[in-house]
Amino acid sequence: MLGPIFNREATVVPKRTKTYLMRGVYVLSLFLLLCTGYLVLDGSRSMATTSDAARFGGWMFTLLAPLQLLVLSSLAAVGAASSVAQEKDRRTLILLLLTRLSGFEVVVGKLTATLLAPLSMLLCGLPLFLTLPLLGGVSPQQVLGVFVVTATTVVLSGSIGTVIGMWREKTFQAIALTVLLLLMLVG
Repeated sequence: MLGPIFNREATVVPKRTKTYLMRGVYVLSLFLLLCTGYLVLDGSRSMATTSDAARFGGWMFTLLAPLQLLVLSSLAAVGAASSVAQEKDRRTLILLLLTRLSGFEVVVGKLTATLLAPLSMLLCGLPLFLTLPLLGGVSPQQVLGVFVVTATTVVLSGSIGTVIGMWREKTFQAIALTVLLLLMLVG
């Protein structure tokens, strides 16, 4: 459906050790932030009541949700911009455009192939976030809502990175303009 570019990346990327390492480091860092938050916010006293646990769950959700959004959207944008710009640097984008593939298949194939990593990292973080409603202070619907917003933002950031990567000639220019545009959108 998305073309041979996506099919190739979808079969090659999951076989790399770097992919599993990146996912593991991401989930481990979220877990360490959760543990550190426990030690900082509630570690001096035990969570004796359910209101203490609910307060901790709410604090951790408030801390981890924007952090996840920031990290994954920046990874998607910079990854998409550098992926397309590197194709242009290696002069293989012209070869892709000369094939029988349509422009849609080339652009959407590169975009979706780039978005595989951030979206898989988002799914890997879901079980950790679903432990927070067990503490209280946040509902499962809020967690799923944040994940939908984060996934949408990742796709938007990747699209911006792809457009800028197609527009600029060099990899550094594409990455710098993508980061600048994302900072302007956030500001």
